[in-house]
Amino acid sequence: MKFVKICSVVIGILMIVTGLYCIFNPGITYLSIGYAIGISMILDAFGRFYAWWQLKKEGQADGWMLVGSILSAVFGIILITDAAAQLSVDVFIAYMAAAWILIHAVITVIRALNARKLHKTLETRFVGKHWWLGMVIGILMCIFAILSLMNPGVIMASIGIFIGLGVITAGANMIMLATTPANK
Repeated sequence: MKFVKICSVVIGILMIVTGLYCIFNPGITYLSIGYAIGISMILDAFGRFYAWWQLKKEGQADGWMLVGSILSAVFGIILITDAAAQLSVDVFIAYMAAAWILIHAVITVIRALNARKLHKTLETRFVGKHWWLGMVIGILMCIFAILSLMNPGVIMASIGIFIGLGVITAGANMIMLATTPANK
């Protein structure tokens, strides 16, 4: 059991170092997303093929599951081996993330305006009192989203940094779990 704890601490430290690398190199981190999606597609292909094989043994397999498995494998291999395909996926994800943020920004501004209206209508001290915070956050999100749509590198760097923060958090959690005494 001690070996497992030591390995967990070592892996946690490596994850923290990796997370720091991601934060200091957010562009490279982001550009690996297409590669990760390709690997996920290949793993999905294996899982689908295995499920198809099991269903075939029971006489319940359909050809569409096999076709899905083959297509996942083909597209995954293309993504792993073709840099242009990876870049296309990376750019598509950046634009989709920017559009998603813009939609949420507009919703945030609308909700802030509704809170302001409610505050004035009800003339209360607390309900909708801080509507302006939502407005400021919504406007900042709009600016960020528009900048990201004009230059996808902005959101690519941001996503790379957030990936690094996530890896650091996961590494710290591994260390904490390994070093925290278990309840008996």
